[in-house]
Amino acid sequence: MKPLDLSGGRETCSFCPKLCRHACPAAEAEGSEQATPTFKQQVALQAAEGLRALDLERARVLYKCTDCAGTAAACRHQVPVGDSLQAARAAAVAAGFAPPEVGGLAARFAATGSPYSMDLSSRAQGGRPKRGVVGVMPACTTLAHDPAGLPRIMTLLGLTTLETTTALPDPPCCGYPLLAAGLVDAFRAHAARVAASLAGFERIAVEGAGCAHTLLRRYPEHGVRLGPQILPLADLFAAHAERLEELAPAAPAARPYAYHDPCALGRKLGRVDEPRRALSAVYGRPPLELGERGEHTRCSGGGGVYPLTHPEEARRCGERVAELCREAGGEVLVTGCPSAARRLRLAAPDLEVLSLDEALGARLLEQDER
Repeated sequence: MKPLDLSGGRETCSFCPKLCRHACPAAEAEGSEQATPTFKQQVALQAAEGLRALDLERARVLYKCTDCAGTAAACRHQVPVGDSLQAARAAAVAAGFAPPEVGGLAARFAATGSPYSMDLSSRAQGGRPKRGVVGVMPACTTLAHDPAGLPRIMTLLGLTTLETTTALPDPPCCGYPLLAAGLVDAFRAHAARVAASLAGFERIAVEGAGCAHTLLRRYPEHGVRLGPQILPLADLFAAHAERLEELAPAAPAARPYAYHDPCALGRKLGRVDEPRRALSAVYGRPPLELGERGEHTRCSGGGGVYPLTHPEEARRCGERVAELCREAGGEVLVTGCPSAARRLRLAAPDLEVLSLDEALGARLLEQDER
């Protein structure tokens, strides 16, 4: 069944007895009726139909969402709640009722081209497009918080004999937070600049799961065309799994590790097998599986602008993922997105959390059990 249009979806959700509540990480984290998809869609519907105008308090309800798409799998009608709320947030921005955190985000993007106050362009040297060379686009999370991340990725890809260079866009971020916040016009202008700066590449491997989804799905939806082929970084690691296996230590990893599917990579882009294939090759055995995985994965709390507008509730989303890891018997949790890894570390500082490239590097480059 095709997803309903936004108006129909909002009406369907408004009369639903919260059957997808269990699949909404915000509703689970907050334990509040206001965070349920039903209530949020009611607010969006009432505002759109002029039944009850938005104010600052009601507009903030629209931001109680991680844009994880988790409720679609639990919904008979596959209502795209995240898309509906994204459109409603754009209306809130236009009406001047967006939370003040959104204004701060817009100001940072205007100043640095990213959600960070720092100049990320100074943290990596962009490479020049060349025929047959794969461009690697780092996540802005990595540039901001993990200076060793990009060099590690390039070294790992070098082991596969691939010729790579850094594809650092200008501005140095895909722009997803702008769209998630409801700053649609700013997102479109930002995306057009990014697309123009990447035009000379043939193929680009994108590190961030949300970044890859934004380039592959959101850019075309907003009329922005990309010249290069875009693929998640996990695809490259999986394609060269045999080579990585040859370079890995002979003995399987001693510590049990589990894998978490980031929402954008596993649920939205369907990359469930690829990261597991690379990890199994390098670790000598497949990862432990969480109780919720693949299409039904549990969100880390890092999507949308939820960590910006609801930081404590976002942290509780990550705590649930950490609990699933412990329940599975994992001592190390690996996730396929650097942003998800950061959220999980903040939520569970006592649990070792690694991004996919960190996990591969621990075996292939450092060759220890960390």
